[in-house]
Amino acid sequence: MNKKGIRISVNEIVEITFGTLLNKPSISFFEQLCYEVESVEKGALFIAYDAKDIEVAIQKGAFGILFSGEIAMSDEEVAWISVESLEEALFRILRHYLIIHNKILFSLSQDEYELSSQIFLPKKNLSFFSGSLIELINHILKTSSVYILALLPLSYQNKLQQQQEIKVFSNKKISEESLPFMVTSYSLFGIKIFYHSMDYELPLPKPFFQLLARVLNFAEEYSLSVDLNKLEGVSSFKPLYLDERGFISKPGATNRVLLACEDVKLYEQYLAYFTMYAKWAKLMLFVPNIYHEIYSPYGEVYGYEDKEALFGLLLEKHYNFALILGENTKVFEERFQSCELEQNLFDWVEK
Repeated sequence: MNKKGIRISVNEIVEITFGTLLNKPSISFFEQLCYEVESVEKGALFIAYDAKDIEVAIQKGAFGILFSGEIAMSDEEVAWISVESLEEALFRILRHYLIIHNKILFSLSQDEYELSSQIFLPKKNLSFFSGSLIELINHILKTSSVYILALLPLSYQNKLQQQQEIKVFSNKKISEESLPFMVTSYSLFGIKIFYHSMDYELPLPKPFFQLLARVLNFAEEYSLSVDLNKLEGVSSFKPLYLDERGFISKPGATNRVLLACEDVKLYEQYLAYFTMYAKWAKLMLFVPNIYHEIYSPYGEVYGYEDKEALFGLLLEKHYNFALILGENTKVFEERFQSCELEQNLFDWVEK
């Protein structure tokens, strides 16, 4: 490794990827792996997902092109490395550098990553990473951390978790008696726990007990310190409080709450949870039209065709809890926050 960054032998890449070097270039190493032509710097090995970008990458100083398929070589001074599959080649590179640099990579779910990155205190041997597979390889080559907690695109997560060199948090169900914390009380939207001689009030409901336990068990296993006071919640569970005017309000300031998610499995968990623990409340389900018949036996269901129709239903109907399938929370934050800004501006002009 040099002062500027990484230094990878051309022959090493050829051997790791089971590739074929199609020419005899004068260069012998790369200093960067890159797949976005805009980010190419001198010395890069360019991962050519799109052949149209190759010439620009070379002009910007790429020392090598890693590709699959048929491509006409245009510059003999550049290393042209052909592989059967770019994805398989990148996985081989990833595994190789994990092993030779003695790194331990954990592939995390979105919830695990959000929770861990909030509460784990900084430590020299620990780093967090979120990005593409190629960016992860660069991170592994540059970081001094031994443990890397990574959030990668969903398309890679399943395959990563099948690799022997890559670990995941244990998904074995933990009994209530074996939880690393003691639950002192809980409400629909949060829990109070006793952990390491301290009391905490956390914005996580009961369905997230197992998630919290997995993360804390990992911290204890690898001697990592945590600060639960830094926990702000996870994006998959973010209730929004809607006031009578249709604007987002502070938690607890209104009795009308929206909870949205895109994942059907998670939606059904929320449905079971609110059906069991909020029997006193008026619960309404808002789902895309194609799901209306499926969920009609489970409550008062309203189908919607598009976002505008959904917004109208949410403002029109009277409920305590609205469980929304098919959209993420950000859609409603943007919609109902912007309405409030417009109203405030109008009020100011009138005065």
